[in-house]
Amino acid sequence: MSSIEELRRKFQEFRTACKTILPKVDPILVEDVILRQEQNPQEPLMYTVEVFTDGSRDPEDAKKTILANTGMVPEIYDNGTHFVVNHKITLETLEGIQKYPDVQEIKGDYSGITASRGAAHEEGKRDYGSNVKSSSY
Repeated sequence: MSSIEELRRKFQEFRTACKTILPKVDPILVEDVILRQEQNPQEPLMYTVEVFTDGSRDPEDAKKTILANTGMVPEIYDNGTHFVVNHKITLETLEGIQKYPDVQEIKGDYSGITASRGAAHEEGKRDYGSNVKSSSY
């Protein structure tokens, strides 16, 4: 097996692990968190996190839960099914968020030390190819 084929196989293993371990989290977000944590393991990672839900939970209850867990009040969109909050996250944080039964999908973007820019994602399938964007790590 060539080195390139081995790289592709390992990458496919990573994608499979993402789908298995964090199935509700956008794999691009998982990859970004891992890369940034490797570069700065001691620095908190600030992200604009977007959580899409099925609407079965009262938005005010979800808002209170987010406030209690993050100390931040989320922005709420799409009739209470799309929550956006700027917060420090880890892979463990994402794992905790995805455990709520009403959560359908989690996306996000690194925001560094800047303020949240609000909602930037639409709910939909996670696909490496369609979401790839240039960024410097």
